[in-house]
Amino acid sequence: MNQPMSSYVEEHASSAGLALSYHLTPWDRPIFQGNTGAISDFSLRVPELAEPTYDLFRDWCTANHTLLITCHLRQDQLAECAFLEARGFRFIELNYRPTLVGLKPLDFDPDIVILPATNADEDALYDIAAQSFETGRFHVDPQIDPVIGQRRYAAWTANAFRNPSQDILACWFEGRLAAYMIDSALSPTQRVWSLCAVAPDLKGRGFGVRFMRNVLAYQTREGTKDIFTSVSSLNLPIQNVLRSLGFRFPAPTITLHWCPFGPIAAPPVS
Repeated sequence: MNQPMSSYVEEHASSAGLALSYHLTPWDRPIFQGNTGAISDFSLRVPELAEPTYDLFRDWCTANHTLLITCHLRQDQLAECAFLEARGFRFIELNYRPTLVGLKPLDFDPDIVILPATNADEDALYDIAAQSFETGRFHVDPQIDPVIGQRRYAAWTANAFRNPSQDILACWFEGRLAAYMIDSALSPTQRVWSLCAVAPDLKGRGFGVRFMRNVLAYQTREGTKDIFTSVSSLNLPIQNVLRSLGFRFPAPTITLHWCPFGPIAAPPVS
């Protein structure tokens, strides 16, 4: 699922051979304790003429000492994918953006209670975040210490408590916090699910479907009609849950990583 955006400055480079846009990703700087960035648009025109323009981007990476560059390409941009892989990028995953449109009212599962999270829930939700994620792109890339992925999800959750544009729904089951969902409003009737976590001991028991169905029941009563989210091709359990709930899956995007300065270790906690 998607990390929320922060402010950043978009850079552009274009020629007869190549057009690309890129920027730093300041929301990840505290986790890496250094700069990271992303290519937001990449269009290969004439490969033989592309290198000088690509060099401008590479110089920008060096000047900013970017530890990691992420690039998302359309699934049909195979020439662009090959071009970047020849220059050090690595394929990491396919990313899907499922949608559920035209929600109808649903009944609640009486054993599961969905409530807005409060500050008193923070520590319990951090514990779930620290143990729940295994298939995120920062976990599976062998060049990145998976501890960074764990810290990123915990920070994402912490930031959501302080971000007025995001909501956190806490799931109570058998007297304890068992799962949570971070989302935001796209419009009065549309919501974007950005992060979902279930306590590890409840995975593989059908609980994820029950939890997400109750979130849908809660949000339809709040007036939601459409849900948008994203999911990695590596996260098969969540894909299966979303499909069972009626989400439709469009063509995926390709996710690539490049570590210009080599493997990335988790920095010490300050």
